[in-house]
Amino acid sequence: MGRLLFLLFLLHLGLAFAAIVDCLGGEQKPERLSRTVWTLLAIFGFLGGPIAWFTYGRPGRKLQLPWQLPQPRTDLPRGPAPDDDPDFLRDLDRRQPKDPDERNNGTV
Repeated sequence: MGRLLFLLFLLHLGLAFAAIVDCLGGEQKPERLSRTVWTLLAIFGFLGGPIAWFTYGRPGRKLQLPWQLPQPRTDLPRGPAPDDDPDFLRDLDRRQPKDPDERNNGTV
């Protein structure tokens, strides 16, 4: 039982340290609460405080559920892939050196 409590304490210590460094080191303002409150919550909130910071407090990174993921954009113009582009394929022979020494840049 003592080992389990020690491992939970180490887990809390690591998560709390990571949450505090992430909270205090960022340039953007945290979500929902101030930096002081998030820091105290990370220290005294046992495992729930650091987990709350990483899921709800980090600025700009929201926890997205699979049904909330953004859809890929289809309105962007896309050209052909290089292996489908005839201009690229035509130019490929000119790009490759004919001499085997040039291919290896003089190394053997």
